[in-house]
Amino acid sequence: MRIFKLFLVLVVFTLGFENLSSAMPSAPSTVLLVDKKTNQLLLGEYVSGEYKIFKTYHATLGQVKGDKEDENDLKTPEGIYTFTGILKPPKLQAKFGVMSLPMNFPNAFDHLAGRTGNGIMLHATNEPDRLKKNYDSQGCVVVKNEEILEIQPKIRLGLTPILIFSELTQEYLHPGADTGLKKFFEGWIRGWETKNIDEYISHYHGDFSANGKNRDAWKAYKSNLNSRYASIEVNPENVHFYRHPKYSMVTFTQNYRSKLRNGAWGHRSRGTKILYVAEQDRELKIIAETFSELMW
Repeated sequence: MRIFKLFLVLVVFTLGFENLSSAMPSAPSTVLLVDKKTNQLLLGEYVSGEYKIFKTYHATLGQVKGDKEDENDLKTPEGIYTFTGILKPPKLQAKFGVMSLPMNFPNAFDHLAGRTGNGIMLHATNEPDRLKKNYDSQGCVVVKNEEILEIQPKIRLGLTPILIFSELTQEYLHPGADTGLKKFFEGWIRGWETKNIDEYISHYHGDFSANGKNRDAWKAYKSNLNSRYASIEVNPENVHFYRHPKYSMVTFTQNYRSKLRNGAWGHRSRGTKILYVAEQDRELKIIAETFSELMW
């Protein structure tokens, strides 16, 4: 099993900004934090590079302590995840209470690390006495019915992160303070927008994979686009950096536009992207990325 130290960066891109340094301060966005040591679920906002916590709940976690590795090991995974849906009765089993919010475990990093399992959720319960225990789930994060009803309206599917820590320490409440991560991201944007393929691809991990392409195939794909386009703009806005001791996940909205050499528009798209950035030889590298296009 390969183990990577990863940095998750949540970034939101919008047309209208020429470079990252000129971007306005990021807008507040909801974040959920789980501290497995104290069995707490914290609800807060990402504001100016740090988390502002405004509500804390007791969370019942997996029956077996430790980080999830295999299916049916009854452990709660540690890392950064997003929510993939909302399930309610009658489609939801009674034991999950009034609502369940499935997480995207295993994510790209978990797959690369060889972790297996499914069905990890933030959910409620129809048995209130379960919530008196710290460890009584099959790996999920469990709160009261009224609490999940309070949390759910603040969640944006596929975007709002839930960060699960073995122990949440002060340094991880200030993710925007990581200047190295910011510098790495700015270099990646610069290489992309200037069509400097060597600088751009230097930001990718040797085990990178996206859309069925490894690092070499990704370089060839991007080189071909660079030869077709006279210019490429990414225009980042609302850049969020989410950090975790194991890895720090990214979810963002990207607005992209390129022009052909005859002056016509090439490709334009707007959507949500996630960057997974791992250390390789003590340097940050993108190990996986995903993109989901949105409507203009």
